[in-house]
Amino acid sequence: MSLCAWFAVQTVAVSQPPKDVEPSSNDLIVHVIDSLSRPVAGARVGFSASFGDNSYESPSWVFLPDPATQERFPTEVVSDKYGSATFRDGKAILQKHRIGLIARHEERRLVGISNLNRSGDDNITMKVHPECVITGKMECLELQRKGMAPERNWLNVSANGQLFVEHYSNATEFEFFLPPGQYTLLARGADGGTLAAQRTLVVPEGVAAMELSPLQLSLKPSRDIAGQPAPELVDVIAWKGDGPRSLADLKGKVVLLDFWGYWCQACITKMPRLIELNNRYREHGLTILGLHIDAGNRITSLAEYDTLVKRLKSGILDGSEIPYPVALIAEKPTPFAGNSARNAMCKIAAAYGVDSYPTMILIDREGNIAGEFRDTPEDLTLLKELLGIHGGLDDSDH
Repeated sequence: MSLCAWFAVQTVAVSQPPKDVEPSSNDLIVHVIDSLSRPVAGARVGFSASFGDNSYESPSWVFLPDPATQERFPTEVVSDKYGSATFRDGKAILQKHRIGLIARHEERRLVGISNLNRSGDDNITMKVHPECVITGKMECLELQRKGMAPERNWLNVSANGQLFVEHYSNATEFEFFLPPGQYTLLARGADGGTLAAQRTLVVPEGVAAMELSPLQLSLKPSRDIAGQPAPELVDVIAWKGDGPRSLADLKGKVVLLDFWGYWCQACITKMPRLIELNNRYREHGLTILGLHIDAGNRITSLAEYDTLVKRLKSGILDGSEIPYPVALIAEKPTPFAGNSARNAMCKIAAAYGVDSYPTMILIDREGNIAGEFRDTPEDLTLLKELLGIHGGLDDSDH
């Protein structure tokens, strides 16, 4: 579906609260005006826009969910004849989330953005400008050499640290609309298989279209060196549990490395599942190693780690112990080999290409990288193949 179709979707919400709903002091009122300060009716307004043929809610304006609860924000609104758009409980949302507003009038080809104050105290006047159509594509030379193209690609557009546009697509091409200003583009391809590439974009006044040079993506080492010996673990402060002296000691075992940190809620949420995998497959030759990457020198000793685990046991672990060894690794920013928007958090993360958490890496019995493990049905099939399990264990409950 084209982006014109994306912006032309007919299912929209009314701009004002229903007549039987009393206005609230928490409502956020947005006044949309043009460059001459005249009200703009019929503009679609939202907290970030998501689009592309693989978007989770495409084509649409999307109010990003709370990462912890996946609770949706209110639906988009359309400005009325006075240029006003009312978001129910919008001020309360602003106090919880760092977000921005984006508005577009398709027929008039006007678009605007607004960085929002987290205090959520004030209503917003938002100016829309003649839009600039931004087009471009992503490239990954490593995949090209393998005769492959990046699929399930993702790009976001932010300004002053606030997200405005997301693009999810199986194609490498992208197209979106922006007003004049300076932006940061962040791109990732191959279903998370590339490092995140970053570029600054400046949209000048009076420019109707810009075609960008290709965004160059670098394949993660864990994807590029699959089948090669797994990099050795380095900079380990201490092991909680019976950790190996080296990965070479674990040859003959299937190893699952779990890169995580106390600061990563998604990592902690995954721990009960890792305990389940350990209990189910340990006797078949699976060894799970937790690699706890510190941030801010918060957990640099076993005593500090034990305090963390005590909290986890009384919470998400529901009294369970972590049955597999965990290495404590100091934060040591290290450049990735390749084009990346950020450094790795430590040397071992750089070696495996870990730039998001949690990340899990499978190593076969010969000590070679088998690939990333994301706990999909396909990944579970691969895990059982590596373990030599042919039927008999059902993962359908996952």
